[in-house]
Amino acid sequence: MSKNESHTVLISGAGPCGLVTALALAQNGISVRVVDRISKFQVGQRGAALSPRTLEHYKLLGVLEDIQKASPIMHSLILYDEDGVTRKREMPMFPVEDNTPANPYGNVLIMGQDRHEAILRQHLAKYDVHVELGTELLSFEQTEDHVSATLSKTVDGNRVEETAKFKWLVGADGASSMVRKTLGLSFLGESRQAENFVIGDIYIKDLEKKLDRKIWHVWGDASKKMASLRPYEIPNDDRCYYLGGGVEADPDVMVSSREEFIKSFYEISGRTDIDFGDLIYLRPYRPNVRMVDKFGYGRVYVAGDASHVHSPTGAQGMNTGVQDCLNLAWKLAMAEKGLASKTLLDSYTHERLPVVASMLDKTTALLNKTFARTPDNFDGWKRGYELRQFGVNYRGSPIIVDETQTDCSEEVDPYRSGNDGTVRGGDRAPDAPGLISLGQPADKYSSTLFDVFGPTHHTLLLFSDDKEKHTAILDSVKQYPAHILKRVVVLPENTEVKSSDLPAELVFKDKDGYAYQNYVIKSRDLDTIIVRPDGVIGALVNGAAGLKTYFDAVFCPDAEKVVSSLKPLTV
Repeated sequence: MSKNESHTVLISGAGPCGLVTALALAQNGISVRVVDRISKFQVGQRGAALSPRTLEHYKLLGVLEDIQKASPIMHSLILYDEDGVTRKREMPMFPVEDNTPANPYGNVLIMGQDRHEAILRQHLAKYDVHVELGTELLSFEQTEDHVSATLSKTVDGNRVEETAKFKWLVGADGASSMVRKTLGLSFLGESRQAENFVIGDIYIKDLEKKLDRKIWHVWGDASKKMASLRPYEIPNDDRCYYLGGGVEADPDVMVSSREEFIKSFYEISGRTDIDFGDLIYLRPYRPNVRMVDKFGYGRVYVAGDASHVHSPTGAQGMNTGVQDCLNLAWKLAMAEKGLASKTLLDSYTHERLPVVASMLDKTTALLNKTFARTPDNFDGWKRGYELRQFGVNYRGSPIIVDETQTDCSEEVDPYRSGNDGTVRGGDRAPDAPGLISLGQPADKYSSTLFDVFGPTHHTLLLFSDDKEKHTAILDSVKQYPAHILKRVVVLPENTEVKSSDLPAELVFKDKDGYAYQNYVIKSRDLDTIIVRPDGVIGALVNGAAGLKTYFDAVFCPDAEKVVSSLKPLTV
């Protein structure tokens, strides 16, 4: 789309969160404009760990294959003794796990944020969406039906201002977010003064001879002074990411010059044999632990660092931001299309606020352990299984319908409960491979549930081979076309039901039994499941009545009149 044409959504900020929001909206047919005040794309490894839950979201968005090709599994960690070369302790930050039928992407991958963003931009370009660099959002005002934004950009070497109208504004503009400040959202928390970090990227001459590329190398002790180097994940690349500091460190001196940085590194590590090349960038970093009280209102919302900031311990911030974006994008798209009321967007705050609060507690606990540890205590470097984010859930959400939930007083851990061995409304929807299509080509096409889910539609999963019941359920939602609601029947292995017996887009036979196993179907009567566009179970019910309860909560009363005008989306 030309820059001179109108756009529906303005996204301020072109980091991973802004790009993910833009991509999800573009795939939903919503026109977006992405601006960033920086003049050129940043280089560096910040936010390099991609959690398994983020990988599942990237599967939904169609970018996972490119990410996997460029990303190794997260580095192991070596802590060295005082001589700088003797290995005191070696351990994986995230222990390598076997993938399972329910969790096919179970391990953390590592990819520098610059390469990560480049892949997202490449996919956005398929929708003719390109980041406008050197373009800053100066101010905005919102009314009931639009947002008026004033932008400043460089044209022919001169700064000029532009005022444009949009239906929606998303602030993915970082910790100092102008969007958040203009909205007047609180940013409660603390600025940590005791912990001093320095982060940056630097070249190392003959890196392959000096450091194992697959290892994150750590010297010293953060309770005093620490230095660490993590080689880039790119083969034959001589760059490293640096993270250092400590309670006794002086970050301002360390970043004052390349020479001071090298002097400090040699003092802490004892590795004077490491010969540094050009310094890419280096800056001090003091952790802030803050979050908003709500994620926006009206037609303006915030996501990622604009809504929550934290310590780098735990590798949760960027990954949590990606979840923000997938949660927001499908709701905004439905509201814009007229399929849902704007009030659906209130659930963005209801669902994300508890998750972010829990995330901040976990990363802060790791920060405290890191800076307080003794030489024999390395708990600050350990990453618990919950940090893979499989357990993140929205069980307390007002738009989730779950007929298993009879105890309203049940305590829910926003970060862990979704991985407690049950499958509930508000949990991530597990995968299931080995599904054999009973359509065309008959009994040959094999698929997985993750191939069926997508960011542009809800998915209705019907289990069992009760043909009469399923037909009644399918008839109750026949007004929704397949590009809005994909109807999928999953039959048990031993069934006489044929695909022609059911009015569904897809009919599968659960050849290996993983679908019934992963959704805990055989041990309960609930066999009707809705999976939302963000890969979350929106409804877990026993038939058409429960299904209607979910649709009444999410779709607006006039949705049936709107769907006939909406056409399938193509790239």
